[in-house]
Amino acid sequence: MLLATFITSFATSAAEVDQFSRPAELVLNDSSAVIAAEVQRRMNLAIKRANRPAPHLKPRKVQRVPKQSRCSVPRLYDSMAVYLARPIVGQIESYAESVADNDGYRIPLNRSIYRNFTWPQSPSLVLSERVAAVIRVGGEEVGTDKMGHFFTEGHTYFEMTKHLTLPVEEAILFGEWTESVYFGAQTTGVYSYADLVANFNGLRFWNRILALQPDPLLLSMTRPYVRCEDRQWVPEARFSWVEYVDSAWNESVNCPVFRTLGLLEEVLTQAPLCTKDKLPQNRYGTLEGRLFNQAGLAVMPDYLQPEVLWLQREPESLSGQTFRRIKSLRERFERWRLEKELQLLESRRFEAKKNLNKDQS
Repeated sequence: MLLATFITSFATSAAEVDQFSRPAELVLNDSSAVIAAEVQRRMNLAIKRANRPAPHLKPRKVQRVPKQSRCSVPRLYDSMAVYLARPIVGQIESYAESVADNDGYRIPLNRSIYRNFTWPQSPSLVLSERVAAVIRVGGEEVGTDKMGHFFTEGHTYFEMTKHLTLPVEEAILFGEWTESVYFGAQTTGVYSYADLVANFNGLRFWNRILALQPDPLLLSMTRPYVRCEDRQWVPEARFSWVEYVDSAWNESVNCPVFRTLGLLEEVLTQAPLCTKDKLPQNRYGTLEGRLFNQAGLAVMPDYLQPEVLWLQREPESLSGQTFRRIKSLRERFERWRLEKELQLLESRRFEAKKNLNKDQS
């Protein structure tokens, strides 16, 4: 099936984290300073790159180079993206994973709340076995995958809103749609609200590089990270995690929902505790209904299905007939998953029976 091939192709693009199976007596060191220092180092490298002539403006033997206009905003944003917004697994996400080797913890897939997921239901998790590590950032424990969401998806939000000159709603809807398709529900079986919180705070970060628009959370102007001085970009404010990370980044506080009842039931067999009472109430205002899961562990609601979100994003271009076709395709794919899962379980039972007979003979 074409759709199955498409979804499975994203197996390395999406990861989940298990913050429900945390070792009880574990004490994590605060990694915020060391990771913030790496972010600042990369930002400084990006500034140096932005101040150099673009490659197509480098001098040649027989050609004079046009005088470059200094403090190029597009080149600054491009340079920041080169150093901070790598697709698939971002640079800071990779760095945080290395920090977690000494100051974090990892729950392997076969011991996680996702241990009973099968590849037809959760191709990304089961085929890649990619479960993110957990580190402490300030007073909060967060998955290292959130660093990728913060920088890479936050950058996508920034571009989708044309650097926050368009409504934030454009970015929020896009984030919900990607979480319902290839970054979550269709690839891992998990729709993560904590991912959406990291995405939104990443949008705030990218806006603050030059702070040309009000912060979308504070609704006020902030001090930029970079400013123009003598026709050169120079650092201004230093990066810190304190203004971005809160308890809504924690998957055991801002808990996920699951694509099907079967997936939810598999998770509930591990008795995970969702502490939604620890959500940072009143911090995100009207966005809380979009970024927070106030209901706890549950099945993903119908209003988060891909075709419903697509209709909200493209109300004029998506006809009723196309909407119904997309919904039908999704439902057919879900039936295909169930068929494959039944075949897989039957095969496992056959192998177990064969091995038992071999042992008895």
